[in-house]
Amino acid sequence: MSRGHRFESTLSLPVVVEDAIESLEAKEGVTRKGVSVLRHLGLYDDVDRVKDGRHIRAGRGKMRGRRYRQPRGILLVVKEPSKVRRSFANLPGVEVVAPASLNAELLAPGGDPGRLAVFSEGALEALRSW
Repeated sequence: MSRGHRFESTLSLPVVVEDAIESLEAKEGVTRKGVSVLRHLGLYDDVDRVKDGRHIRAGRGKMRGRRYRQPRGILLVVKEPSKVRRSFANLPGVEVVAPASLNAELLAPGGDPGRLAVFSEGALEALRSW
């Protein structure tokens, strides 16, 4: 992809998952469940890319509170993000949003199109009803 995302070659785009992903709420091992979902989908290589891509910014931005630069990773679009957000909050580069919150900056950070997005079936239905 144009933004450098890494994923298994057997994956077909766009990535659409069942609504079962929205039921990932648990009391213990929440992030572990999010990691297992991404590994099962073949998307965890992109989390490793973001983790390894964090570096110190060039220039004076370091002194102005913008010390590190980190690539953008997977965008997970689900109907109810409040339930799923805890599972993916500690994974670098992974963002969870609702379909109503989608905008151009989330889909194309910095104006570069091609961010790797994963949609749930419920989120696609919500987008179709616009």
